[in-house]
Amino acid sequence: MNFIKRVFEKKVDEETHRQFSRFSKGTFENKALLDINITGRGIKLKTSSEFINELVNLLAQTVKGSVPVKGTIFSTKNLSKESKVEFSEIKSAIGIRKHILDQELSKEDLLYLCKTFPDASFNLSFSTEYGSLTIKEKAPKAAKAGKGDEEPKADFCVLYTEDSKLLGDYAFDVNPPFKKLFIKHTYLISDITIPSEYKNDFAMARKMGFRMGKVTRYITIDGKEEKHETELNA
Repeated sequence: MNFIKRVFEKKVDEETHRQFSRFSKGTFENKALLDINITGRGIKLKTSSEFINELVNLLAQTVKGSVPVKGTIFSTKNLSKESKVEFSEIKSAIGIRKHILDQELSKEDLLYLCKTFPDASFNLSFSTEYGSLTIKEKAPKAAKAGKGDEEPKADFCVLYTEDSKLLGDYAFDVNPPFKKLFIKHTYLISDITIPSEYKNDFAMARKMGFRMGKVTRYITIDGKEEKHETELNA
């Protein structure tokens, strides 16, 4: 289940909390972008960078044996000191370490990395019988607003699959059939509750504080617009 659906269904977990932990109070537009196209060959799901790790985890679950994996894991830490998976190369740039992968990995390897280093960004591309995933090999950045009336682009991650069940997760509040779907979200964070044990630790207060407010979901279905809202407590 993707993290936006968890917010709407009041099933917030640790990963959902992590998605909001970097936000202060305020209004944040053009978040968690989704661009879904249905063709005769299947589903093309394009997203902004918020969905990187969950898409890697989703496709990793379908690996049989091992598959070629290419890409970069971004982290502020040197993961090689704790990882049982060896990296092809490690580069450093402005406080960020880029862990390069260009090798075959098993399902267990991929899921181990995702579970062990949840704060890292897994910009990895690979394919299985389920589908193919391509993620840009650059540090995640906020989506830019389009020019004029253009929508921001959801082009950081691209997943191809024939599995129509995927729509029940990413288009959970949209009634089929449809051909083209674009979704963007606005986060309104009105308050942050900090557990008492972290009140004197700025870094931990930012990480462990619960964001409260509202998430607005703007949906364009084959040219028709809808808006859905829910309270946020993550």
